[in-house]
Amino acid sequence: MIDAEEHCLQPMGAGDGDGDDRVMPIFSSGQWAGTLPHTLAQAGSDDLMFLSGGGIMAHPGGPAAGLASVRQAHEAVVADMPLADHARTHPELAQAIATFGARG
Repeated sequence: MIDAEEHCLQPMGAGDGDGDDRVMPIFSSGQWAGTLPHTLAQAGSDDLMFLSGGGIMAHPGGPAAGLASVRQAHEAVVADMPLADHARTHPELAQAIATFGARG
């Protein structure tokens, strides 16, 4: 996973001066709020695309709650807080952990 991310961040051109031609790393397949901390820790940055279609669309509270859970997970990462602690006051994140946590 991280090898691909590092490859994406390397310039593609031969130094021809045409500007920054790197591509943004994209993480997908099985992603949900609970995988975000590990993904960001491994990537060393949040300058990436985190595609979590199933983690959003299959959230028991619906897609809006699924999106909220990913945002709440990001808030926890930025605050250096365990997801379980943040989930105590964020029901969408708590629902995501309860639903998807046993799978990952």
